[in-house]
Amino acid sequence: MSTAVWPPLAPDALKQVEDDSTARELAWLLDSLQETLASLKSGLEECYALLAPIEPGSTLVISSPRSESIKGHITRVGTRIVKGTLALRLRTHAPLNLSLNTTHPLLLTPLTTLRTLLNQSLDMVAITRWTGDRHSAPFISSQLHLLHSLLLEALSVLKGPALLTPIHSASSGTSTPIPTPPGRAWFESPVDPDTFTPPLPPTLSLHLTLLESSLLLTCRVLESTAVQPNPMSRFALAIGAQRRLEHDEMDEVFLYRGDEVRVREKVRVEGSADPSLLSLGAKLGALERTVAERRKGLEVLMGVGEEDE
Repeated sequence: MSTAVWPPLAPDALKQVEDDSTARELAWLLDSLQETLASLKSGLEECYALLAPIEPGSTLVISSPRSESIKGHITRVGTRIVKGTLALRLRTHAPLNLSLNTTHPLLLTPLTTLRTLLNQSLDMVAITRWTGDRHSAPFISSQLHLLHSLLLEALSVLKGPALLTPIHSASSGTSTPIPTPPGRAWFESPVDPDTFTPPLPPTLSLHLTLLESSLLLTCRVLESTAVQPNPMSRFALAIGAQRRLEHDEMDEVFLYRGDEVRVREKVRVEGSADPSLLSLGAKLGALERTVAERRKGLEVLMGVGEEDE
């Protein structure tokens, strides 16, 4: 079955009719996008509110499920950890009980970055709504492209880095190995020792980041490369009486607080699910999909293909 126009139109006239129809559809879409932008603004404000420093915050369990390596809990308020206790029973370090010093809250850099991206997204929506020509398809398309890039970056911050060392999940009790990226920032911005009571010893590194909208604690036992191994320990390793703890950083050397160090032991523990961060991830995902769909629809009417992007 085929469709024909009656009475028949000359090719030039038919092309003009098609162009006029596309122009009307494009004008309608640009007008409707103003409602979409208002909805996006409301959604972004809801996401921003989930990062607001509202007491009492979220108290999360940080505990290795099948060992006594790490047991404790922390309280997140906004982008900071304000309370918490950790009991560490590591294989290569003396037992240690740590309490977070309430006068030195621990700043979560990924959440600070996420809040900045949400601010930039809100600014982008405001610029798109009130600055420039709202009836200019190229302008609106470029703004949606920038907004989509910001939302994708925000989602990547919540998703966190991929990892190689198995993670112990406090919520599921499972260990999941995931591939690791090249960048590691734990040694570039170490935690202030006075954040904890007693102060964190130089042989221990604690690093908090995000993974799939949950908090991930990585504990590392460090040794200076200037320290020679105990001869008895070296002999025990040689004959197989003692096994070296294997992990993805065992053969690497890092510059940590001005000293070259190796990582003797490494333990990762995923905290219990953070309801606010899970909700934030779901809302951001919905906003990202909305922007992607509106952007694609606009590009179709503009006649922009993937090769033109």
